[in-house]
Amino acid sequence: MGYLKTDQSTYNQTSLYDRVKKLLVSYEWSDCSFSVGGQKFKAHKLILGISSPVFEAMFYGPLSSNDDILITDIQPDIFQLILNYIYTDTVEISTIDQAFELLYASRKYLLEHLTEICIAHIQANISVDNVVEVLNYPDYMQDAQLISFSLKLFCQHASYLLQEKKSSITYPCLKAFLESDQMNISEKDLIKHVFEWSRYCCKQNNILDTFENRRDLMKSNGIFKLLRFLILTINELEEIITDINNLLLPYEYEALKKVIKSSNINEEDVILSIGSVNMPRNILKLQWHLCYRSPIRSVAPIVIDSNNYVIHSRIKVNKSVFINSLCVPTRMAPAVHFRNSTAKLYTEQLSVSVMCESDNSEFKLTNFVKTVEYDSMIDIELAEPCFIKKDEWYKISFMWPCNRPHTYSYVVEFRHRHFTGHKVSIEFDDLSFSAGSSGSFLGGLKFCL
Repeated sequence: MGYLKTDQSTYNQTSLYDRVKKLLVSYEWSDCSFSVGGQKFKAHKLILGISSPVFEAMFYGPLSSNDDILITDIQPDIFQLILNYIYTDTVEISTIDQAFELLYASRKYLLEHLTEICIAHIQANISVDNVVEVLNYPDYMQDAQLISFSLKLFCQHASYLLQEKKSSITYPCLKAFLESDQMNISEKDLIKHVFEWSRYCCKQNNILDTFENRRDLMKSNGIFKLLRFLILTINELEEIITDINNLLLPYEYEALKKVIKSSNINEEDVILSIGSVNMPRNILKLQWHLCYRSPIRSVAPIVIDSNNYVIHSRIKVNKSVFINSLCVPTRMAPAVHFRNSTAKLYTEQLSVSVMCESDNSEFKLTNFVKTVEYDSMIDIELAEPCFIKKDEWYKISFMWPCNRPHTYSYVVEFRHRHFTGHKVSIEFDDLSFSAGSSGSFLGGLKFCL
């Protein structure tokens, strides 16, 4: 009776994991095979069986078979990840899409720990860039914890997402969002966005974009009743009526106007058909994080005068964020003030612009005028939060009035190029102010995901 000769290197592996992993790539002693998307995968019944009750029933149950097992609902790369996890207890997930596909497979084979890994990966990588795509996934691939986390993020940045991602929002995603009692957008703007969204919904469902079809979609899917028309003012209602995407009929407008003016629901049939909720939604508080650059060493101060009055810095993030303030140093106290302890304050005046370098468009401008203290740090709040897209360079420019008759000095010592924290990595790149200059005027910023 013969025996199977094994490569000597198998016995020289330092741990059980190493020896099992060797079987994954060598196929030695394999006794089962799978056909997945036209690819063949060999494996070992015992290893699969002790890892998954589904595989255990497949190989050792009453209906077990030695035939090749055909897998039709999982892609080959995902099935390979399943095998990698079973044989090595580790898995490398590269994208959220891959994590969702792997989540489906892990649930199919009842691999609970792998399911937890997939959910953790998705949650750690959800951002304004992909939260709509996450909420668009079908119910059978969702998780209650992920839905709750994603909806909160959507509601926090509702104004931006409805403006920029409207065309990709599906009906289930929008419905879940509209059922929320907290969101950062006015009801008037929300209604206008939803009315416009109905055009994209027609396109998603291959329906002709007509007034009647859009209204039918809104009615049949219960979207109308989730909009809170009764909390609008008369002016806001009239703005909606005159908008190009308006979906209210004249008699609905008249009924709403009467109810809003009198606060009495005497048009009950009309109101109930389009939404009777008269409680405003609450605003969600955003969680802002501070990012301060570490001072490496003191360098020669920057001198601002009529010839040099603009300083540039650049930032890039690995995950899209909103920033609402910038941290910068104030002037160095003039020598004449060293002995005068009462002369600690002066009026700082400068403007800040943020520009996306990919299209050279300036889209944020803030003028700052405030009494501040010499030799300190100040936060310049932007006129409104500025959206910074991931993996793109943005130039932040600080500009003083060019007709200043005097010169002013600012300590510049921030040269730390990277910040990592709060699930985001920020890269700084400072543009030289003048020949031989170094350091950075931008000391940090405040952001939220």
